[in-house]
Amino acid sequence: MRDSNAGPLEGIRVLDMSALGPGPFATMMFADYGAEVIHVLRPDASGPDPAAFLRRGKSELVVDIRAPDGPHVIRRLADECDVLLEGNRPGAMERRGLGPEVLLARNPGLVYTRLTGWGQQGPYAQRAGHDINYLATSGLLGAIGTDEPVVPLAFLGDLASGSFMAVIGTILALFERQRTGDGQVVDASIVDGATLLLSAAFGERASGMWDGRRGTHLLSGTAPFYGVYECADGDWYSVGAIEPQFYAALIQVVAPGEDPTAQWDTTRWPVLRRRFAAEFLNRTRPEWEAAFAGVDACVAPVLGIDELYHDEHLVERRTVRRHGDRLHSGPAPRLSAHVDTISSIEPRGLGAAQVLAELGVPSEEIEAWIDAGVVADAS
Repeated sequence: MRDSNAGPLEGIRVLDMSALGPGPFATMMFADYGAEVIHVLRPDASGPDPAAFLRRGKSELVVDIRAPDGPHVIRRLADECDVLLEGNRPGAMERRGLGPEVLLARNPGLVYTRLTGWGQQGPYAQRAGHDINYLATSGLLGAIGTDEPVVPLAFLGDLASGSFMAVIGTILALFERQRTGDGQVVDASIVDGATLLLSAAFGERASGMWDGRRGTHLLSGTAPFYGVYECADGDWYSVGAIEPQFYAALIQVVAPGEDPTAQWDTTRWPVLRRRFAAEFLNRTRPEWEAAFAGVDACVAPVLGIDELYHDEHLVERRTVRRHGDRLHSGPAPRLSAHVDTISSIEPRGLGAAQVLAELGVPSEEIEAWIDAGVVADAS
């Protein structure tokens, strides 16, 4: 069992029925903070699955839910858990007798978290989709970029708008359960989460600070003092000198002679941006780092993934860790009572029989399920 200092979620047991990225990332965060996470894998999984890189601290077993006894195994597991997280299209779990009505009737304190792109209701609920489609519908994708929309990998949709919302919703439901004793269903939709991130933008548009068009927002990259610039060696430098004192410090290094009080003369922005771009191309990134040493101008080099473990700030804070030849991230946010809750990047490494035994399943049932091929060890 887990160490008593495992984290603030010690004693919480999570059954993860999800695949791909958003669900397993959410349950990785639960495991980082001490929850006991049991990830149910599919026997016929195929294709690339980011979940393979989000296994740390979890127990794993294979369950064939298409087998006659498969749903019964999941129901037995859910009886012993505080949280069930799934990422299927609406109705899929119900068709197997694993919907929230069934499982909460058996375990009234269960928090049943449903993490999907479109949500549980609405005209699009049964549509197929991926991160880019959810961001497109939310309005976020249309706001990012200057000319054409810029696709932000899966970080902004699947993880920030999906995983984080599922984690927050689940913890809220667990917190309320302390008062009521009752579980509930958490409907975590990536579209909902992404649109929530537009809250400040809605206010800016209503107040006239932004006209709502792509490429016109102060932070879109059109302002010369907020964007990225290529250096002589092909690397990039980021600039975010919005406040006057930072802008004044920036132009002292990059464009001496420019008037710091004319920062908000938008008619000169295109000219300044071209000058900044030309100046940055005159030096390599290390040379710019030296030029900005000791200058508080809101600038930073754009690091590649392979450079992260060499950044002194990230290394000192253990934001990035090395495990063999692989990098992995530290837990976030930090809690003072639990400085570092990660014991290993690896899963717990238990066999299916041991995982089930820890849940109190009788050995004869375990043996019957394994013999029938309903349950198996994770590879």
